[in-house]
Amino acid sequence: MGVQSDGVVYFSQQHDWTKLLAHQAFWQFTQPLVAAPGCFSPLVAPLQFSRRLSGISAAANQTTSTADTTCTVFGSDTLPTNDVAIDGANTYDALYVTPETASVEGVKRRRQYRLVLPPKASQVTAMMRQKPTLVSVELGANEALGAASGLLFPKAGYRGAASAGTFVPNAVWQPVYDALIDSVKKTGAKVLLVGVPKSTGFVSLRTGDELYADRAAFQNFGVIIATDCQASANAIFVPIKILNAVGAAQATGTAQILSCTDTPGAQDNILTPADIQVLDGVIDGMNSHIQSVAQANGWAYLDLSALWPQWVATRGAFSIVNLLGCVRPYGQFVSLDGVHPNADGYQQMANAAADALNGTYSFAIQTNPPTILTSTCP
Repeated sequence: MGVQSDGVVYFSQQHDWTKLLAHQAFWQFTQPLVAAPGCFSPLVAPLQFSRRLSGISAAANQTTSTADTTCTVFGSDTLPTNDVAIDGANTYDALYVTPETASVEGVKRRRQYRLVLPPKASQVTAMMRQKPTLVSVELGANEALGAASGLLFPKAGYRGAASAGTFVPNAVWQPVYDALIDSVKKTGAKVLLVGVPKSTGFVSLRTGDELYADRAAFQNFGVIIATDCQASANAIFVPIKILNAVGAAQATGTAQILSCTDTPGAQDNILTPADIQVLDGVIDGMNSHIQSVAQANGWAYLDLSALWPQWVATRGAFSIVNLLGCVRPYGQFVSLDGVHPNADGYQQMANAAADALNGTYSFAIQTNPPTILTSTCP
C-alpha cells in the first residue's frame, strides 16, 4: 500500500515498490490515493519531536485524536484500482474480508477498506474482476510481525477465540495461502510471489549490548540502561521499547530504567535468541512454501530475506542521538517506523522484483538503483 513511517498518504503510496516497478516497465498503474494528512498520518522527522504529519503527538491515540473524515481519497479513481493492498492485512483478510465485514480489526483498517475496495469485494475478488495479466502477491509478513511484541504465542486460527496470539503458525497459514493461490491461478496471469523478511532484515532490532555501549548518551534523555544489558544478546525492538522509555522520561521528568532481561509471557518488546530462532523458523517455513508454489507454477519469486539484510549491514553502530535527531534514523532504506521501507528501500524492492520477473519471464524491465548516501544524518 506504500506504508511509510507508520502511515499511509498519497506521496508515500506513489513510492511503493509496485508503483515504481510499473513506472520502470512504462506501464500505467492506478492506486487508491489517500489525502493528507493520511490514514493514519505518518511520523515526521526528527523523532525527538514525537509528531505526526497531522500535527498530533506520536504518542496520541489516533483512533480518537483524528477525525474519521481525515481518511479521504485524493483524486477520483474508480474502485477497484490496480493496487488493492491494505495496510496490516493478512492472508485471510485478503481472501475473505470486505468493507462490510464486521470483524475488520482496528479503526484504521476499517477506514482503509472503504478507500481501497468497492462494496462486497475482498482484495482477491477486486483483483480478479480486473482480469490482470500480472499479479504480485505480498502476504505473510503480517502473520509474523506481532512477535516483535516480545511474546511468541501461536494463534490457533484467524478469527474468533482461536485468533488470540501474536503470530500465525504455518499449519494455520498455509491452507489459507493455498486457497488464495487457487484464486490467483484462475486469472491466468503471470505472477510474482514475494517472500517474508526474517529477523536478520530488521534494522530496528538491536541487542542489549549495543544499547549498553551507548548508555552514557541515553542518560541525557532520561533513560538509564540497566547493567543486565551488558553482553546481552537479547534483541530489543527499538521503535517501541526505546521511544516509549524516552517519552515516559520526558513526560514524567523521572529517569526511566531500561532493562534488557526478557520477561516470559510478557509483551516487553524483547526477543531472546531462542525467540528469534522460533520466529525465523516460522518465516523459513513460509518462504519455503511460497518459493515452492512459485516453482511449481513457473512463477517469479522475490526473496526479501536476501534483500532486507543488506540494509542491516549498512546501518552503523546504534546511537540514541542519531535515533532521535537524524532525518533517516534507521538508515537510508527504512522509514521512521523502523519497519517499512522508505522511498529508497521500495526502489530497491522494485529493482529486485524487476530482476525476478526478467529472469522468469524474459521481460526487459529496467532497474533504477538509488544513489547510495554517505550519511543519513542530520
